[in-house]
Amino acid sequence: MLRLHTLITACCLFLLSALAAFAQSTSSDSLFADSACSSNLCLRVVYSPSEQRYNMTMTASGGGAPIGWHAVGTGSQMDKSNMMIGWVDTAGNVVMSQRTTSGHDTPSTSITALAANLEHRFSFSNSSGTVWAWSFPLSASDPAPSTTTPFIWASNKNDNPAASTTASIHRHNAYGFFNLDLTKPYDSASSSSSASGSGSLKPGSNQNRGRRILNKRNNVIIAHMVFMIVAWFLLVPAGILIGRYGRTMFKWFPVHRAVMATAFLFVLIGFIIIVAQTSSSGGEHFDSTHAKAGLAIFIIMILQSLLGVLGHKTKRFNPSRIVHVVIGLGVTVLAIWNATEGLSLWSWGAPRWAGWILWVWASLLALAYLAGLAFLPRDLRQWRAEQSNSQEKQRNSLGLGEFLPGRASVSTKQGSPTHQPGSPPLQTAPSRAYQTYSQQAHAPGNRL
Repeated sequence: MLRLHTLITACCLFLLSALAAFAQSTSSDSLFADSACSSNLCLRVVYSPSEQRYNMTMTASGGGAPIGWHAVGTGSQMDKSNMMIGWVDTAGNVVMSQRTTSGHDTPSTSITALAANLEHRFSFSNSSGTVWAWSFPLSASDPAPSTTTPFIWASNKNDNPAASTTASIHRHNAYGFFNLDLTKPYDSASSSSSASGSGSLKPGSNQNRGRRILNKRNNVIIAHMVFMIVAWFLLVPAGILIGRYGRTMFKWFPVHRAVMATAFLFVLIGFIIIVAQTSSSGGEHFDSTHAKAGLAIFIIMILQSLLGVLGHKTKRFNPSRIVHVVIGLGVTVLAIWNATEGLSLWSWGAPRWAGWILWVWASLLALAYLAGLAFLPRDLRQWRAEQSNSQEKQRNSLGLGEFLPGRASVSTKQGSPTHQPGSPPLQTAPSRAYQTYSQQAHAPGNRL
């Protein structure tokens, strides 16, 4: 009996050890990892599906003293990217700061993503190099890792922030992007070697403009940008200024209509090509402030065009014309702002002066429009005179001119075709009704 009990106990221990080994093997097999490197910066990511977490390690050459700041972030662009920015303070300690941004603004610590777990025990800085280790929890809204999981990177070796995690940083002077294959099984044997990964950090800094890629996506973005800038910075302002200055100078409305129709065609083409590109690349439509504002502007422009057509159907004053002017000016300002917002999203990193040029041009257009308001009193006087002449012609066409107050009576009687000047008027027989009335009026007893 004792031997049977011992045998059962041994079997149970064997099963428990087997289950533990199987669980450990399963845990290891459920991890996926990849890495990417440049000449002085590497990133390794280990993805745990069970924990829904990225375990990340960023390494940089040099250390033990300030070496500038380095950063990596999720996604393919800065806008709403979940970033980790690391640097070394003057005491040689590593600092990690989780940040995010809207567009290409300076990243801030006001994050909307889940808070990162900072692994200080695995982070260090010495003369051989610097390591920052942390993990990013994934939310349900984050895209699932794939063979081309996108990340971005940036650095500024000349900027050494203070020791605080909320310290301000200066603009990057190098940046880029890379993809990691997070479907590759994790290999613990090569976990210490970041160079074994399949990815590479691709530069996109202003110092490497020649390495920018003119692929299909960038070609479409450039075409979209050209169509929209021509429409909103040239054609639409031209149509507005024609409407402002041309009212007292020439027959302005046909020209205004032709210019605005051309502008709408340019906007339509620019809208269609960027939507088609997003669909073909499998991206999400209208997922940024620029895209949402662009959709709203496009819809308003359609309604604005219909309002302009209806408002000019009649020559009489129509309140819809004032609404048309106000909406037109408002949507133009919104479109100009959205154009500068779009520049900040471009992965090529348009220089800041590009946005400044657009705003300076927009300011000159605004001054030209305000100067045209000086003609408004003359426009009103001319419009009232045209309305008065139009009403007079209408009365004359109806034969009501002799009833206008203060005007000499104008006879509208026409002479007989057989009447000759100087001859006595023709004697025409009175009508039967008039003869009957005359006889009754002169009959005895019918007088008053």
